Amino acid sequence: MKHQPLLSLWSVLVVVVGLVASALVVTGAAGAASAAPDATTISPGKFATPGGHGNFRWRYSSSAKNLCGIYPAGRSYVVRCAAKIPAADGSGASKKFTAIEIGSRGVKRTTSDGDAYPGAKRLYPHQAISVVGITCTAAEGASVTCETNKGAFSIVGGVAHAGKSTAIAPGGGPGCTGSSCDER
Repeated sequence: MKHQPLLSLWSVLVVVVGLVASALVVTGAAGAASAAPDATTISPGKFATPGGHGNFRWRYSSSAKNLCGIYPAGRSYVVRCAAKIPAADGSGASKKFTAIEIGSRGVKRTTSDGDAYPGAKRLYPHQAISVVGITCTAAEGASVTCETNKGAFSIVGGVAHAGKSTAIAPGGGPGCTGSSCDER
């Protein structure tokens, strides 16, 4: 009987280690970002796209146009959010780019998948979603922050900003050079 408390403590330790290991497998936590300390992480299953084979979509505000998604891209995943993208020269909003994403090459401006996705549920302020090392946390006022081991971005009031000293790479894909990458 004297060994029972030690045995119970050992059982608890085994369960805790098992839970941590399970979380690492589910989130692909190698270099995973974590949610803000005051955020509640919501099960990514709530945001899974039916028949989407690893696609997750959500709204970061009440507007159906403020969409984000996590998508398979080759052997990794991409997080992309629709937002107003500042023009490269600071003259206002870009006319070419309508979204910001983090992929295998870091943060870049890109185009959104469309104006709306009717099945997208809302990620409310102080809620986070975490999938395969990508974490996005919603905030008040059409705002969200997403981060991976490749970079981070924030959308504040619907306007995108690179985060954590990460510059937004020119869009246009591989082979894009010069001013054609920065069209507005």
